[in-house]
Amino acid sequence: MPVFKLNSPNKRVTVTLYLENGCLAYKTDVDGHEAVARSPLGLITDSVDFTSGLRLKGEARTMINYTYRIPAFKKADCTDHAHCIALTFEKDGKELVAEARAYDDGGAVRLTLTGAGKVEIAREVTGFGLPESAIDLYAQKHLFSYEDHYHPVAREDLWQNPYAFPALASLGGGYWALYAEAPVYSNGYGGGILLSSREDPSLLVVHRAPDQLTNIVGELPFSTPWRAAITGSLNNIVASNLLENLNPPSIVKNEDYIKPGKLAWSWMVENYSAGDPKRMREYVDYAAAMGYEYSLVDGGWPGKTDIPELVAYAQKKKVGIWIWEHSAAVRDPNEAEEKLKLWASWGVAGIKIDFFESDCQTRILQYKMLAELADKYRLMLNFHGCSKPTGSSRVWPHVLTYEGVMGGEYLQNFSTYLPGGPDAAHNCTLPFTRNAVGPMDYTPVIYKSYLTGTTDVHQTALTVIFTSYAMHIAEKPEIVLEHPCRPFLSKVPASWDETIVLEGMPASFITMARRKGDDWYIAGICARRPRNAQLKFDFLNRRFDYQAELYADDLSADRTFDHAVGALPPPDEKLCAEMMASFSRKCAHQHDLHAVRTDKFPVKFGDDFSIPLSVNGGFVLHLTPQK
Repeated sequence: MPVFKLNSPNKRVTVTLYLENGCLAYKTDVDGHEAVARSPLGLITDSVDFTSGLRLKGEARTMINYTYRIPAFKKADCTDHAHCIALTFEKDGKELVAEARAYDDGGAVRLTLTGAGKVEIAREVTGFGLPESAIDLYAQKHLFSYEDHYHPVAREDLWQNPYAFPALASLGGGYWALYAEAPVYSNGYGGGILLSSREDPSLLVVHRAPDQLTNIVGELPFSTPWRAAITGSLNNIVASNLLENLNPPSIVKNEDYIKPGKLAWSWMVENYSAGDPKRMREYVDYAAAMGYEYSLVDGGWPGKTDIPELVAYAQKKKVGIWIWEHSAAVRDPNEAEEKLKLWASWGVAGIKIDFFESDCQTRILQYKMLAELADKYRLMLNFHGCSKPTGSSRVWPHVLTYEGVMGGEYLQNFSTYLPGGPDAAHNCTLPFTRNAVGPMDYTPVIYKSYLTGTTDVHQTALTVIFTSYAMHIAEKPEIVLEHPCRPFLSKVPASWDETIVLEGMPASFITMARRKGDDWYIAGICARRPRNAQLKFDFLNRRFDYQAELYADDLSADRTFDHAVGALPPPDEKLCAEMMASFSRKCAHQHDLHAVRTDKFPVKFGDDFSIPLSVNGGFVLHLTPQK
């Protein structure tokens, strides 16, 4: 049986390809631990079944080693360094190329059909085998909106649901693997899901999207997306740019219009405000007062809010304007170009396009069309109600964020009476799952407009814990402007030069440090129980002493219960009082969710520091070098 081993540059990751009785398989290991157990690798076209009967024709090995930059990202420099192999197979006069790449932080495989003309892919059989040593798989049931929780799923139960990419496997011993796909958008292949069988629940096979009712159609040569496993520690996964490496280079030739930033956003707490020109000007004033780069005019503005007039008003205050559109209104390429050209002529900075909710080829090709048109007219984009990103910040750096997540807007539905929205455990899981594959339009920061079950500092920390290069701040202006965390929200950037996970466990806690220039922004959150965040400042520049500005839960304040301001629908007073009394008895130890303590102190390289967090609490820390 021919076996082809491919080691990463540092030799810690190995991707192995097998050809046994004409059938192709692969596996991925990290430091001798299985990250992907031996799994099939193959596909079936409308004319040839490439899952068996393969005959090896050739082998080629190469190396990739260079760096590149993305104008809005989680770190300044991306390294693309991998050992690569390409095996060419023949069957029935047709060729199939199986490729693998071994990076220091993971491995990836894909299949390419060579030749010319059209091809139809009926089925893909490539899988992700969950290793026997795996403890948990944090997986999300596939929904077209990707708006669900990640839960640890028992191995024997995996066959019962289709799962969305990405999925996180705990391999034991501090090793993890994030199963993902990339790219999806740039070649129009369409998104995939993971599905196993009752007979073999541990083998998660890639299937086409449920709404892709016909074969996947392409022009030869035509490749599947890379099937990737980012491996190692949780820090490896969060800081990785492996998926970006698997995407093609940027389509943007002149990047000077791509400017990440924070947005004042009214829809979350005032659903109909976009149709109120006076209120939209007030949001621009708020953005200017906070130092936000932008303000978003969400759905409901046509015929009510004069966008060119608002743009002119905002320009005087150095605030850019984004506007909202439904994806159904920009599906025709000619209509889409006409609209984007018009909006660009108004001076709009970006467009939020909503309600895609599909992974099928047709919809994926719409993303591609819109991304190309947006670059033509120098507009930034926010894809909302959409599929997940797949490392696409590299090819489309002007698409600053994607929804594809159960985010803050769910607090409108769940905060008054029901559990099930984006709780603290969900927030502690997303950095290692959905947010690891690309920017995430979660829309954080709710203090009082809805009940979150988390502390105000937990909400503030999400601006550091989560990456969205167009970071929408969801709370009302009047509340933020009077809030003790206002200074931090004014300073925190929307993109980063360096990212480090200092400690973490999905669904339980995470502490993260991000650098912008010489400043560090450190944040931690926890779920379900109080804890002490342990910080060792061994990542700081030895040349500097730093001034630290801390915002943390005030554990000396008794917990208070107050109704959400503007929550819809209004709470039933009697029911709410009964619930609060019951909850108070059960959680008498919990502190006031809104109480914040602040402090300033010096910090230098090597210092140790402990910060106590409330139940579902958090902290943020801004370190400024004293030069």
